[in-house]
Amino acid sequence: MTNRLRWALALSVLLNLFLLGFGASRWMQRREMHGHHPRGDRGAFLKLVPPTPELRAQHRLLLDARRDVGQALRAEPYDAKALDSALTSLRATTAKSQDLLHARLLDQAGKLTAKQRAELANGRFLRGDEPGEQRGQ
Repeated sequence: MTNRLRWALALSVLLNLFLLGFGASRWMQRREMHGHHPRGDRGAFLKLVPPTPELRAQHRLLLDARRDVGQALRAEPYDAKALDSALTSLRATTAKSQDLLHARLLDQAGKLTAKQRAELANGRFLRGDEPGEQRGQ
C-alpha cells in the first residue's frame, strides 16, 4: 500500500511541476509579446512627437470608426451594406489619421536630435515589425 502511495505522490509531484512549468512558459511568452507590442513604443513616440488637439480628436474618430465596424460585424441580421459603409468610413478615417500623423512627424523631426530621430526610426510604432524582429540597427 505504501509503495502505491509513493508512486501516486511522485506522479502528482511530476504533474504539478509540468503544469507549473507550462504555465510559467505561457506567462513569459505573453510578457515578452506585450513588451514588444507597438504600444510599448507608443510612449516614446508620443514623448518625442507630442500629439496636437487635432490629432487627439482624429484618434477619437478613428476609435469610433473601428467601433462601428465591430458593431456592423456583430449585428443580427447581418447587413453587408452597413459593414461596407463602416469599412469605407474606417478607410477614410485611417487615411486622414495617417496624413495628420505624418504632417506632425515632419513638423517635429527637424526639432529632434539625430539620436532621437534614430530612436523613432528604430521603434516598432513606425516600423511595424513582428515581436522580436530587428531591422536597420
